[in-house]
Parts: sequence; C-alpha cells; structure tokens
Amino acid sequence: MELTPRLHAIAMQVPQGTRLADVGTDHGYLPVWLLLHGRIEKAIAADLREGPLNRARETARRYGQAENISFRLCNGLEDIAADEVDTVAIAGMGGETIAAILEAAPWSRQGKLLFLQPMTGMPQLRQWLQSRGYVILEERLAREGKRLYSIWTVRGGTMLPLSPAELWAGINKPGPFRLDYLSLAEEKAHKVLDGLRAAREPDQAVAAELENVLIGLQKMKKELTSMTNVGEVFAFLQEKAPFELQEGFDNAGFLVGREGTAVSKILVALDITEEVVQEAAEQGAQLIVAHHPVIFGGVKSVTDQTVTGRILLFLAENRIAAICAHTNLDAVEGGVNDVLALRLGLTGIGQLKQIGVDGLGRPYGIGRVGLVSEQSLYDFSMAAKRLLGANGIRLVDGGKPVHMVAVGGGACAELMADAIAQGCDTFVTSDVKYHQFLEARALGLNLVDAGHFPTENVVCSVLRDWLAQRFPQVSVSVSQRHTEVFSYL
Repeated sequence: MELTPRLHAIAMQVPQGTRLADVGTDHGYLPVWLLLHGRIEKAIAADLREGPLNRARETARRYGQAENISFRLCNGLEDIAADEVDTVAIAGMGGETIAAILEAAPWSRQGKLLFLQPMTGMPQLRQWLQSRGYVILEERLAREGKRLYSIWTVRGGTMLPLSPAELWAGINKPGPFRLDYLSLAEEKAHKVLDGLRAAREPDQAVAAELENVLIGLQKMKKELTSMTNVGEVFAFLQEKAPFELQEGFDNAGFLVGREGTAVSKILVALDITEEVVQEAAEQGAQLIVAHHPVIFGGVKSVTDQTVTGRILLFLAENRIAAICAHTNLDAVEGGVNDVLALRLGLTGIGQLKQIGVDGLGRPYGIGRVGLVSEQSLYDFSMAAKRLLGANGIRLVDGGKPVHMVAVGGGACAELMADAIAQGCDTFVTSDVKYHQFLEARALGLNLVDAGHFPTENVVCSVLRDWLAQRFPQVSVSVSQRHTEVFSYL
C-alpha cells in the first residue's frame, strides 16, 4: 500500500504508538498505512458522509485492519472524546471548515498534536489559530503532480504574531518547494488585489494590506535565493579538506540530497545514526556534516529492513542532505589528527606519516607526532581519558616514560613502526588488536587505545567552528545524542 505524497508527509510525522483520529478519512488510507507499518495500534476514522466511511471500512478490511479502527459517522470531532486520542489529522478540507471543527472541540488545544492540511483559506486559518491559542510548530510542503500541499504541525500554545506575508505563506524556512510555494502565494495575492481594484468601490484598507503581503512575499523570495545551499557547504569543505585526498577504500563526499537545497541549520556529528537523523529532523536541519560515511561498502538496496536503509530513507523523506569528510579530514592540516594532538597537549606537532602535498602545496598524511613534558604512562593515560571524555582506556606499558608521542585518530595501530622510526615512546590510537598490543610491548612502545569515538569526535567542534565562521547566517550545532557506544565494567 502506497500513500500519496501529502498523506505520506503526514504519516511520517505521526509519533510512534500514538492514538490517532483521522477526520475526513475518505478511503482510510492514512490510519491503515500507519497500522500496517506498526506506527500505531489503534485509530479512529471519522467522516461526515456514509459513502467515504464505507470506503474506509473496505480499505481496512482489505488489509486486515478493520478490528483496529473505530469508524465514526460524525461531524468533525463531535463524537470523539478528548481521552480517546493524542493526535488528530484533518486533511483535504477548507480552512474555514478546519477552524469550525477545532472550534467545536476546545480540548484539541490541550496537549494534542494536530496535523492540518488545508486546501483553501490558509491566511484566514493561520490567523484563526493564532487568535485561538494554537501554535504552528512547522509547515511542510508536498508536491503531487503540479500541485503543492502545505501540511501544518500544530499544538495548543502561544504563537508569535505573524506578518501579513506570513499569514499567506507561513514562516519563511528553506525547503525544496518553498520558492514555488511563495510564487503561488504571490500569484493568488495578485489575483485578489486585481479583483479588488476592479471593483466599483474598492476597499482601500484591504488593498493596502494585500500590497504589504506582496512586498513581504517578495522579500521572502529574496531571502531564500540569498541563502546558503548544500553545494556551497560542500565546496567550502572541499577547500578545507579536499575529498580527492581520501583513501582508496573510503567513500567520503556529498552522499545524500540535492545540491541546491537551501540550508539554514547544520548538524555536525561523528556518525549519521538513526538517532542523529531524528535529532536533525527535530531541529529542522537541512544538512548533516559527519566524519564517517553514511554509505560505506556495497549498498544494494534502500529499505527499512536494514539500519543503513532506514537511515537513508529517513534522510530522503525529511529532505536532509549528508556530507561526510572521512580520511581526507584525518589527513589535512587542522583535521582530526591535529585536533587530537592539540587536545592531548602536544607541542612541536609534525607529520607521523606524510603521504604528499595537496594542490596548494599543503602537506597531508595520517597521524601526528609531538612532545609532552616527561611523565609516567599512568599520569598521561589518565589525563588522556579526561581530555577526550573516554569511558575507559586500554594500554600496554612499553617500559618507558612518556615524552615523544604519536597520535592516530581512529584505527591507526598499523602505524606503530612509523611511530618507533620517529623516536616515539608512546602511541595513542584506537581499535588496537591483541597481537598489536603484544608487538608494542615487545618493541618497547607504550600503546594507548583511547577509543574510536573519543579520538575522532574531537573534530566535530572544529567542523562546527569552521562552518559557523564561513556561513554566519547558518545555525550550526554538534549532535548531543551521539555519544560513546562503549561501556566498561
């Protein structure tokens, strides 16, 4: 069973396990789809007319969900009690009708989540919601053929006053269809204004307000066209950490999304996990910049049956782009290894294993070498644990005090020979294998495994600062949900 884009846009926002009322259910597609995908367990399908309600019953029977849906022949929410539902969807009706339905059910302002998709009268409905104690949390656009639909997420609350243009087109936020939507709103406002001016006695106050609407809509369009887009962010990261410097096995680059998508919020994370994508969606971020590639190896399908598939689907469905800078960011000046060396207090930092120079003559390579004041391995390791925020550290004592230190963010234990060749007594890296610990002890090298996440996550704050400085008009933040996966007993 497939939903139309506008119903799918609603379905993807319905919270897991919620109790849903679908008002004006027509064929019952929305509740049946949600039940089939395990997002809800029960639903109410309501319609004013017997015909649409019977079609909904037939859809539910066809997909084996009739027992999980309560069918109500009623006007709006009149036969639905407040304690029966948490979420209400009202789609495909005029704004005046939606307002009347909510007016008759004041409990809809009290802790309920509403998804509204008006077909007409949107300026009037926005104004009504604002005056009746509702707040529009978000407006999303869905395209079906040549038509654009606006889906609003609404709760009870206080909404900041909307400008005349915002009453017509909502709060201005970037998105793939936003410019088209503004153009349509502008076209409608022009038609209303032209009709008003053609009247024998035009209402000058209304005409002046419509002129203000048009000025505001034009300003919104100008703001969008001057916004940063995904392609510009990728080009900047290409300057900082050229993607052609990545290792042959890697898959760094612009991996998901549309190059021209406008960006007002960026979330930075070490990995793009399901939790990180959810965090980005809740923040309204249009782009995730990560270290580890979200697509790695041979992805042969994109379905909800695999973790990678679910992540890629969620990114696409929420129109979130992904750029991943991996081994290229490890190797360049100011990247992962320089940040790691500085975090551990190394001075006189140089290359551990230089691979070459980039097109601008800048050296690049994996790992760094530097000095610390001479200290015991225990003291150095405890400081590293604290400085990196590691939950635990594994180490082998090579029998020497710590003074000349090599670092390799992530799994770099294969560079032990390079560290020893440069006279290092200590090597900090991660993902060390048993035989590598044995080898390090035999060679007299202190080997410290500080964890993959702690030795690389340090670069996220640097990425944030790079992006915030280059794109001051963009909000950039580091993920708060993605943390060290390991625990130690």
